[in-house]
Amino acid sequence: MLQSKLEIQEQTLDHISKELHANFSQLVSLININLAEILPQSSDSMKESVAETKSLAKQLLSELKALSASLNTDHIIHIGFAKAFDNELNRLIKTKRFTVTSSKTGEEFRLRPEHEIILFRLCQEVLNNVIQYAQANVITAALTYSDGLFKLEIADDGVGFDVEKAILERAKKESTGLLNMQKRARLIDAEVDIKSVPGLGTNVIITVPVTY
Repeated sequence: MLQSKLEIQEQTLDHISKELHANFSQLVSLININLAEILPQSSDSMKESVAETKSLAKQLLSELKALSASLNTDHIIHIGFAKAFDNELNRLIKTKRFTVTSSKTGEEFRLRPEHEIILFRLCQEVLNNVIQYAQANVITAALTYSDGLFKLEIADDGVGFDVEKAILERAKKESTGLLNMQKRARLIDAEVDIKSVPGLGTNVIITVPVTY
């Protein structure tokens, strides 16, 4: 059942990705073109505001393209998990809200395509939790490639939380949250270990056995 839900979710995300690319990106491009035409005709007092708006429109277009790519299943499969995950970290860096560092150990290899998609969505959920709840300033990621095993560690310096309490409360509320992360992991025979202490940040370790 979860596999079917994930397949439907991927189809929906692909549709949203195409809409963002085809429609919203086109509209922002047109706005940028119009602003470029207005700029030479603007008074000196207005030129700075128009130029700043043009710069913001360009930034928005860049963000839309990055978001569209992160939602597109085919694109993720094409570039691979490592590059897709790196792109997500770069998006966080561009917000200027976080100090983000990442490292890789071992010789990089690819997982099965369907496993990379599930792993990537799982990591998106981890990062979204950091953005929404952690109140963090620093995020670190470490990818380790070893014989027969891939490990990813994502840590933050945020407010942290009581993991056992959170799991119990979310189970009672039938919330997806942490439980859904565990279910996703089981689909690819992975393990998710969440270590967190209130006031001391959170550390999420994902280990995936390599199967071909």
